[in-house]
Amino acid sequence: MRQQGAFRGSRRLGLARGALLAVSLIAPATAQDSEREFGRSPGEPRMRGGDFIDERVPVFFPPTPPPLGRALPRSNPPAGRLAAPSEMAAFINEPFYPALATRLALKRLPDRLKARVEEYRRTKLALLAELRAGLERAQALAPAERAAALETLKAQQNGPLRALEETAEALRRDLGSSDLSWNAYRQWHLGDNERRGFSPAEIAQVMRAAAYYQEALLPAQRRLLREIALELLNAGENPEAAAANNPYLFFPPEPARITVPPDLPPEVAAKLADYETRKSALKKELFDAVFAHDGRRFAFFRPNPLKALAEKQRPQLAELEALAEEIRQGIADRPEVVPVMERTPLPPVLQSRLNALLQDIGSAQRRAVERIEAILAETRDLPMQASYRFEAEGLRFVVIPSRAARGGGAITPATLDKIVAARERISQAGSEYDQRLATLLSERDAIRAEAAKIIGTRESTKLDQAIGTAVRVANARETEAVYVEYRQALFEPGLSPEQRRLLFDGAIERLELPLPRGELQPVVRAPTW
Repeated sequence: MRQQGAFRGSRRLGLARGALLAVSLIAPATAQDSEREFGRSPGEPRMRGGDFIDERVPVFFPPTPPPLGRALPRSNPPAGRLAAPSEMAAFINEPFYPALATRLALKRLPDRLKARVEEYRRTKLALLAELRAGLERAQALAPAERAAALETLKAQQNGPLRALEETAEALRRDLGSSDLSWNAYRQWHLGDNERRGFSPAEIAQVMRAAAYYQEALLPAQRRLLREIALELLNAGENPEAAAANNPYLFFPPEPARITVPPDLPPEVAAKLADYETRKSALKKELFDAVFAHDGRRFAFFRPNPLKALAEKQRPQLAELEALAEEIRQGIADRPEVVPVMERTPLPPVLQSRLNALLQDIGSAQRRAVERIEAILAETRDLPMQASYRFEAEGLRFVVIPSRAARGGGAITPATLDKIVAARERISQAGSEYDQRLATLLSERDAIRAEAAKIIGTRESTKLDQAIGTAVRVANARETEAVYVEYRQALFEPGLSPEQRRLLFDGAIERLELPLPRGELQPVVRAPTW
């Protein structure tokens, strides 16, 4: 097993597989917007009320874990000055992810906090290794012996895991800072009397931020807020459209999602319906409280209603966990709760060629990214902006000088020469990638031609759908081993909620999901939805 230290991890590339369906097999990728530097651009002061905002900082939120068994479309790692710090791949499902990411991006992580984060990471990895080893030993045991072994392991880990989760919450609080929060400069609030109201996306933003920045919430409530934000983003015009947009069920450890088998035993289906009903009521109550609290005036001088709600919901959330365990026990003897992958429409030989093509393109992209990121790291202090992306026919990049040198002075000829040299080096890396890609595109075209013969159609839409399915199968096969652990976290009977969350975090980290780019702290609302 590859373990990653807190501050020694490499950048998660995640280049091949599903994104290459767009990059190399069907259509060009859409262009990325150019990024802006952190803070205020020269000559463009931003206003908050009547005051200048000297610096807006980037806020980073983690990627959303995929539903169980879903193929992983990979995308190129976001580049440029709003790219997430690569170290955050080791903290992908932590409650302190945004607070730590902003501090790392700004290089504002004090040594004492860095030491605490590193110690937390070491402790977590040790407990995860212990849990994985215990599960592996238990696999070969008879059912009764297996249950006893897992019960012993649970008792052994309960105290350390609860302490670990308390440490995570303390880090979330101590890493946070009012000026670095997503809410620091925001002028709009959900309680405002806005004529056009608030869009689901705007409300989702507030709920997502509350999950990481709002005080007085239970860790379980923070996980519920992440669910609420995802549901809002998948909202539809009516219940039918919303169900079609989000066909998955959130099931602990959240935010894991599953598709519900249609042939559940009646008693299990009844418990699952009860679970959904209870959980929906808790989420509605939490949503209303956060919505109302976001618009409170002079909240600092008034009691925080979320603290009272946390105490009220604490026993109800524990009951919900117990009900989820009963559901697991009811389906423990099913060989497969959720299918891992769909079937490919291509014969084995052609599917193997497609797999090899995806791997080759991924290797070429990884090599190009490594070279370009090394160049950008060496030129970080130059007054320039750079971005790059992979399109269907090659690598495209932009390197331009900033409007002024650091500190507001003019860019000297010597500095400009360094910027030009950096551009030429990036151009060379791009040219080598383009040459390698050109040799692979002929194989792409040959695969499409043979697929058209086998499927019996030259219609582009049907052919794209078939190849898309084959790419998803390739993705799922690559990550099948990771989904085994994801599945264990969800359905292995006898584990504690803390053990499930630990195992789920490990499984999500192994997926190596691309880290989303940062977003500058919001100030005013967009002019339209």
